[in-house]
Amino acid sequence: MSFDAGGTERIALTRSHAVIKPDSIVIKPSRAGLLGPAVQAALTLLGAWIIAVYMNSLPLWLLMILLLFIIVSGPTAVLGLVYNVLGSAFLMERTKGTCRWQQGFLGLGLGTRELVPFPRIARIEVSGDFEEELNSGDLQDIVRWQVRLVKDNGRVLEIAAINAARPLADEALGRANDLAVALGEMSGAPVTTATLPEWAYEDDDEFASDDEDAEDTIEDEGDGR
Repeated sequence: MSFDAGGTERIALTRSHAVIKPDSIVIKPSRAGLLGPAVQAALTLLGAWIIAVYMNSLPLWLLMILLLFIIVSGPTAVLGLVYNVLGSAFLMERTKGTCRWQQGFLGLGLGTRELVPFPRIARIEVSGDFEEELNSGDLQDIVRWQVRLVKDNGRVLEIAAINAARPLADEALGRANDLAVALGEMSGAPVTTATLPEWAYEDDDEFASDDEDAEDTIEDEGDGR
């Protein structure tokens, strides 16, 4: 979690980030998402420039292909840029007492796809797949933590997710729990946070012990020389 000069809290998520203010919590797209639409917009402008400059020399079939590309790519690039700059995936507002899931890419993240009033929230919970195994029996290398809203009718709606390599699962879980607590405090809903199993910390202690033993062995070999 990080804070800016105005006291706004920011929590990094997967392909997005949470902006926590006193009266609102917004899940916005990551700035890295601007790269794709920006490249697409640049290619569209390049295609338009080629048509304008070489209209009289290029074959008709190539001009038609470029024109079709511009017609499809141009509006899509603009929508992508607008969504990544102004759009949001989720919005909780204290004054309105509601949670809203915004429309996705083509909806610019501005229209409401789902709306849940605070009284309809049964709880905010954090869940993950830290203990789930692959078909081979090994634990997954990438852990996914989810912050979810459970309605009073049992329906589950995902608010945000954080993916992390297994060695960083604890730190990622801390961010997920921080977001869940902030959502619970603003909505007044109960919060169920997640914790790592005890054996995960035991494994960390074993790895640390093995590293210390390896360092001691290296030092002893060095002294022996």
